[in-house]
Amino acid sequence: MSDEHLDVVRRWWASFNEHGIPSLDLCDERIEIRNPPDFPVSGSYRGHEGVRQWRTDVFEIVDDASVEVEKLIDVGDGATVVMFLRLQGKALYTRIEFDEPWAAVWRIEGGKL
Repeated sequence: MSDEHLDVVRRWWASFNEHGIPSLDLCDERIEIRNPPDFPVSGSYRGHEGVRQWRTDVFEIVDDASVEVEKLIDVGDGATVVMFLRLQGKALYTRIEFDEPWAAVWRIEGGKL
């Protein structure tokens, strides 16, 4: 895998940090985001509209959310990237600050998630 695949993930989160939503230009129309079963917001999100809804559902109670990419790992199959992140922000209503580790797996095809 080239650094191009890792860069797609970096740019996706950079767009989130800058604009409050990931760049849909980096998302294939078939994108699917699945939260883990024990995550407070369950379910799958599909397509560009799903990315928008995921952003709303997961981050609606977070103020000043930002994501720091800590490590990206090329799995070696030419398409899969494992990412380790830190989600930082404040709870919207309580104003309690948080700094939570997070990990996910991305598949990249044709330069898109």
